Amino acid sequence: MKAVILAGGKGSRLRPLTCNKPKPMVPLLGLPCMAYTIDLLRRSGVAEIAVTLQYMPDQIRDYFGDGSEHGVRMVYFEETSPLGTAGSVKNAQEFLDETFLVISGDALTDFHLLDALRVHREKEALATIILTRVESPLEFGVAITAEDGRIVRFLEKPSWGEVFSDTVNTGIYLFEKEVLDMIPEGQEFDFSKDLFHKLLQEGHDLYGYVADGYWSDIGNLAQYRQTQFDMLDGKVNCTIPGAQVAPQVWVGQDAQLAEGVTLEGPCYIGDDTTIESGAHIGPYTVLGVGNVVKTGASLKRSVLWDRDYIGEGVELRGATLCSRAKLQSHVACFEGSVIGDACSLGAKSVVKPQVKLWPGKSVQEGTTAHTSLIWGEKLEKSLFGLHGVQGIGNVEMTPDFAGRLAAALGATLPFGALIAISCDHDPFSSLIKGALTAGLHSAGVNTVGCGMATTPMMRYAVRSLKAHGGIHVRRYGPSTDDRVLIEMFDQNGLNIDKGLERKIENAYWQEDFRRANLTQIGRGEMWAGLQDAYLAELIKQVDADRIGRERFRVAIQADLHPWAKLVPALLERLSCQVEWIDTFEASQGELQNVVSTGGFHLGVRLDDNGEAIALITDRIQVIEADRLLALQTLLQLIAGSKKVAVPITAPTIVETLAAKFGAQAVRTKANRRALLEPQQDQPFPLQFDALYTLLKVLETLALSKLTLSELVASIPHFHMLRRDVPCPWEDKGRVMRLLIEEMKAETVELVDGIKVYKEGGWTLILPDSDEPLFRVFAQGVTEQRAEELAFFYAKKIHDFQKVSVRGRE
Repeated sequence: MKAVILAGGKGSRLRPLTCNKPKPMVPLLGLPCMAYTIDLLRRSGVAEIAVTLQYMPDQIRDYFGDGSEHGVRMVYFEETSPLGTAGSVKNAQEFLDETFLVISGDALTDFHLLDALRVHREKEALATIILTRVESPLEFGVAITAEDGRIVRFLEKPSWGEVFSDTVNTGIYLFEKEVLDMIPEGQEFDFSKDLFHKLLQEGHDLYGYVADGYWSDIGNLAQYRQTQFDMLDGKVNCTIPGAQVAPQVWVGQDAQLAEGVTLEGPCYIGDDTTIESGAHIGPYTVLGVGNVVKTGASLKRSVLWDRDYIGEGVELRGATLCSRAKLQSHVACFEGSVIGDACSLGAKSVVKPQVKLWPGKSVQEGTTAHTSLIWGEKLEKSLFGLHGVQGIGNVEMTPDFAGRLAAALGATLPFGALIAISCDHDPFSSLIKGALTAGLHSAGVNTVGCGMATTPMMRYAVRSLKAHGGIHVRRYGPSTDDRVLIEMFDQNGLNIDKGLERKIENAYWQEDFRRANLTQIGRGEMWAGLQDAYLAELIKQVDADRIGRERFRVAIQADLHPWAKLVPALLERLSCQVEWIDTFEASQGELQNVVSTGGFHLGVRLDDNGEAIALITDRIQVIEADRLLALQTLLQLIAGSKKVAVPITAPTIVETLAAKFGAQAVRTKANRRALLEPQQDQPFPLQFDALYTLLKVLETLALSKLTLSELVASIPHFHMLRRDVPCPWEDKGRVMRLLIEEMKAETVELVDGIKVYKEGGWTLILPDSDEPLFRVFAQGVTEQRAEELAFFYAKKIHDFQKVSVRGRE
């Protein structure tokens, strides 16, 4: 067996570690990461290795040479343009004349590769993916295998709703040479995105082998440190260079440790490093080659590369230092800080947690670096949640954060692009809106300020202005919640797709901010007439005169701030008589009480953002959630729609309604973009525009001469139940895998989450994208059956978490 090491990665998320090094050359306990990969291959009997190169290729060639010093033979294949993972291996086809293994040069593993090869040959497989199990599978490709090991489902970098397993692609593959003929030559082609889907579509058996052992992708700075801590703890079967002079204390050749040095394992001290008396090397400290640590310095949980100078009394706590950094006396660097190559820190300077200094930067004596010239480390969670980017106001969601986020968005747009931007009535939202505007202008993006608005208004504004996109800032959650949400829209007024979210996140974490020169700075203008234009367009969509002749009496419960002008103007144009109930002064039940006094055709409760609506019928029935969705579907069908989009969570009666009108109900994922995409040809999205829903209700009542209760009565009855089940983030993927494994004999859909059909109903298990919990939706032929199904799977989720805990122990 031969092997190919993929070594072309830039390691953008590891910057500034990778500013001057390709990712495979980033050191782990003094040796390049790729050296451990070569050692694993050698120990597995692989003597001939091809290496694919692109970023800083000479560093890798110069270090490893022909491989003879490492007990192998190495040949190199360099890409002049990006070819993708599969394309880069195709580039080495002349070398690969037998079964071969593909492995990354920038990950650390101790998998038993020969066991995987044995299974690959037993199955007579064309391709085998080596899999492992992880706590958070969002950044990897997830897979489901049949009992014989065949992969039956594979999805690259899923959202939480798409996570159906915690079993992920490690980027280690076994192939027969024939697979190379399926890879196009000279063009970008990936294994996970392209080749595997091609194999499955063409009916080839793609196998998965779940490996035991250690695997670390080293995807971010925190994982980079943790990988070395795992090595010191013996969690990885690898050879640590140097001699073990005490339990969990390794010291390299010619290292000089003066008397009075305190060593507290586990720790690693590289070759030629000098540590003076009185210095303290604490647990999980890693020192590379040729470092100098002066007296009184104290280092804990820190990683130092080569030839750093650590002055007297320096304190390092959870820091990472690249090479040739110079820290004068009594410098302090704290958790998550990163100091790039050849940085200089003056005496008594302080680097605060999570601050990064790019190579060659200087910090003057006594200065505190609260923020870096380049800021940020990848967090455990993505920036974007289900609805956008959210955070606690002035704690997580700060003006400087908003400015950087806008600059990251700007980096994905052309110079001179136009973005519409608005906010709700909250003063802090206006502050964040200003910061976003400034960030966009600095990136050379023009803006149109739309003042105070709602999300539906902004969807309309983006389309009307023919803008490249839009941003809306608003308070999020109940009134007692301090969270702020930033929503982003594309040129069609849809929430941006996952691809653009990832581009923005990558630009943000990599600090790849575009700064326009002074002649290209973005310009801002205002559109003061958005509310009037939106109102006029809404009225155009209905028969306003027909509605007006009915003289509807409507009780409305809503917050006066966003609606004080718009809603009265709208209903006055429709000749409706309105009784207004301010939500600040009213309880939830007051609207029902007002409607129950008689004389009202309906009651309406509007949320502050203009998306959600609840209706009270003339018989005091509350129409919201699933029954409201069914009503909105009915309104579309009555209006002549031949195709209606509904979420996977919707009750099955939507299909019954659609069939009655000779139409089709299209099931989508339970997120806004998925639901809005099939409705792009409609002027307003009924499910996400409260005022449009109200107008369509009034129009339908006017045309049909029905009461609202009579209209609702035409919807078949159904029983739905929703339940939230708490689950730690780290257990979600494992719980999904265990559920899938148990449901192999069941009728299951994996459009979004897991939807399982049982006698008398169905249940949808959906991992929440924003919170550590599962949402369980159940429909039954009776209310009792719905309760039974919801309870059954809620208990499964709870029980599988216990299995997860035992597994970790």
